[in-house]
Amino acid sequence: MADQGAKADLLWTSDLMLGLLGPVRLVSSAGDDVTPKARKTRALLALVALSRTPLSRGRLSDLLWGDRGDDQARASLRQALYELRSLSAAGYVVADREAVGAGGKKLPTDIGLVQRLIEENKGDELADALDDVESPPLGGLDDVTPELDEWLRDERGRICATLVNGALGVAERSLQHGDITSARRIADQLERLDPLDERVAQLGILADIAGGDRAAAMRRHGRLSGRLGHELGIRPAAETEALLDKAKAASTVRRPSVVRSEDRPARARWLLPALIIVAVLAAAAGLLTFMRSAPVAATPTIAVLPFDDLGQKNEDYFASGVSDEILNLLAHQQQIKVLGRVSAAQLVNPAQSLETARKLGVTYLLDGSVRTATHRVLVIARLTRVSDGAQVWSERYEGKSGDIFAVQGDIASAVAARVAQSFAGIQLQETSPEVYDRYLAARQLIRERREPTLKEADRLLREAIARDPRYAPAYAELAQLIMLESDDPTSYGSIPIARARVMAEPFARKAIALDPNLGDAYAALGFLSLNLDATAEPYLRKAVQLSPQRPEFHRWHAQTLAALGRYDDAIAEFKRAVEIDPLWGLNYDHLIGALYSVGRAAEARQYARRFFELSTDQRAKLLLLQSLQKADQNLAGQLKTAIALQHAYPDERQMRLNLVSALSALGDNRAAAKLVTNDHLGAAVLTSNWPALAQAVEASGPAYWDQYDYWNQAALLIDSGHADTLVKLYDEAEPLIASGRLTPDKVAQPEAIVALRKVGRRADAERLLGQLRRKEDRLPNVGLFGEEKQFSAATVAALTGDSRTALRLLDQWSRRKPFRMTPIPAMALRYDPVFGWLGSDPRFPAIEDRLRVAINGERVKAGLPPLSREAWIGDPQTLLTKN
Repeated sequence: MADQGAKADLLWTSDLMLGLLGPVRLVSSAGDDVTPKARKTRALLALVALSRTPLSRGRLSDLLWGDRGDDQARASLRQALYELRSLSAAGYVVADREAVGAGGKKLPTDIGLVQRLIEENKGDELADALDDVESPPLGGLDDVTPELDEWLRDERGRICATLVNGALGVAERSLQHGDITSARRIADQLERLDPLDERVAQLGILADIAGGDRAAAMRRHGRLSGRLGHELGIRPAAETEALLDKAKAASTVRRPSVVRSEDRPARARWLLPALIIVAVLAAAAGLLTFMRSAPVAATPTIAVLPFDDLGQKNEDYFASGVSDEILNLLAHQQQIKVLGRVSAAQLVNPAQSLETARKLGVTYLLDGSVRTATHRVLVIARLTRVSDGAQVWSERYEGKSGDIFAVQGDIASAVAARVAQSFAGIQLQETSPEVYDRYLAARQLIRERREPTLKEADRLLREAIARDPRYAPAYAELAQLIMLESDDPTSYGSIPIARARVMAEPFARKAIALDPNLGDAYAALGFLSLNLDATAEPYLRKAVQLSPQRPEFHRWHAQTLAALGRYDDAIAEFKRAVEIDPLWGLNYDHLIGALYSVGRAAEARQYARRFFELSTDQRAKLLLLQSLQKADQNLAGQLKTAIALQHAYPDERQMRLNLVSALSALGDNRAAAKLVTNDHLGAAVLTSNWPALAQAVEASGPAYWDQYDYWNQAALLIDSGHADTLVKLYDEAEPLIASGRLTPDKVAQPEAIVALRKVGRRADAERLLGQLRRKEDRLPNVGLFGEEKQFSAATVAALTGDSRTALRLLDQWSRRKPFRMTPIPAMALRYDPVFGWLGSDPRFPAIEDRLRVAINGERVKAGLPPLSREAWIGDPQTLLTKN
């Protein structure tokens, strides 16, 4: 019996198909379902089948049994492998002491079948295969472990993007060759799988029109329009609308009236319909070309991809540093354009890099490898033309490790000579290999944006400076790093913001003294103001002039221009950052926010749609979605997205703060308080520890005005009897305003006016009120800024005692934009120090209740119980810990 059982185990491995495009299934050629019963065994099979290289046992244990101890996880992995023993015996799976991977005999998958049909351009068969695809791919594996959920999210995105992009290409070619039926079937299936992909709808509309079914084209357009409006709050792109109009025109062919159909010879009767189809297909082909083509750039654009490290794997920062320095060198040249490093890093997938590069207007890709030994370095660089994928050249550079600067200069010179034909070599600012190693390692660590890695980067940069006190880039990098280590809500560390500025400024100024032409040095000086206000503008302008292809410098400069009220110039700079690095989500985030602020919401949504279509970075997509939800005042959506981000990236401080903010905006302050770490102000507010709040605010000094609007702290200071703290900070700010180091607008805040009045300084309060009025008058009359300006009218009315106007405006806002009136943390309007004195008016309770009803509406959408009126209006001293 034992022998028969073993033989039976092997029989079903003769011909198998692993289904991944839907629930994970293993089926024999006879149609028998031989899928492993245990979910984690199915997950293990999927992981091995989809990995190009063997997976270490440690990695598999983390993904599938991360919640167990090491010994138990290893034992569970052995059990799962035992359940797959027949596949191992048949050569499909290979496992050794270190890793598990695919065997010499390839296990067929439905993904492989679809990819083969795409490569062979078999439209009809591809449509049949797509009909069998279920959503989502890799079904039945959710909620095994958080680590596997993260892998599933990324892998599903990759699978769907590959499938949709490849199938679209087949459908386009089918349509161009007259196979309208296959094109329509593929479009129908892709719409089922990705109903929000506008490219699919565009292709389907063309195929419907080419088939003479204009009604189907209209229905398809209507479905897309409805989904985009319901899911994203946007309309189809102008290209889709124009495509539909042009396709309609192309399908309307006027019949000649000279010869009646019954008098026309037989050949003529079939010739006209054929000509109509040819005309429609020609129009469709032209429109497809319009959809896919991009204007050829007069200036070559290079994407410098991260170089592969073929040497010591624990020093991969060295290889990435080589490509970074090449990028920095080329970015200074006027004859070429260089794609930003964040976007370039997303072009590393060989299967999609050329297609994505074409969409981004990139003309050349530079990639390569670095191998380091004890005293030698070998760099191989390759230049690839994007238009046809041809390799232009491949060159080898070898030398001593200490000659790395000359090697990089040679590579940069070679690339520029090939594409720009006029380039003079640049000399890098040289230092010793030991110093440069530390500098590169620190830069790599800084990008992780986590406090432990920032501390290690700090140590490395200080060591570099100690070894070479004249190496300017290390000083500039350290200045920026210290600001990232501050406890500002937008940073990642715990150094008090005022102290961080004092620590960072000498390093920034030293960098400029050592190298007056170093863009990073001026950027570091501007970055001392983390919120990048008007005082930082001259430094960022200089940084952009010296390093014109650094996208973050353009973005920072744009923020300073917006602070100066130069909104059109700011938007132009934000767009320049997007142009340089079109796959960096942060660039889009700032641009979209700026567009919303000046009333250009439709344009903002177009940019958002573009990023969602181009990017494969799920983290960046979720962050951008969250920003859109904030702009649209979708509090429930913000919370859901914040939960997803915090679940996916639990170690990131910013994700935790985003979730805290979303919970607190909905009045769920008790849950928010449990998540606050390394944020003294937030912890004090959410736990109603008012003495600690006053102490933390006072300790921040004049830097407080940079973070004035976080956690509604000014209002809570006044409510808790600490108005004198605000007055003290106002007095400390006066010398900085006089010296030009702080803008008067920063201090012109309603709560500061109330605090000054409370301590009897009415003259100062009136002067500040005039500054507030002038500041608000400068705002545009449209967009989010227009809303701020209109609401400011209610604020000014309340501050000047005009209760009639204040109540009328508050009543209007409570009906139109209630969340414009609710701070974070959410609390009743009667505790606002500006509007609280209006609470005795009989109209006031209705205004307050509308705010509570609005908050409760979002709480219900988010799955939270509604707040009672008692909880909403309770004592502010305990309100924040009661909810």
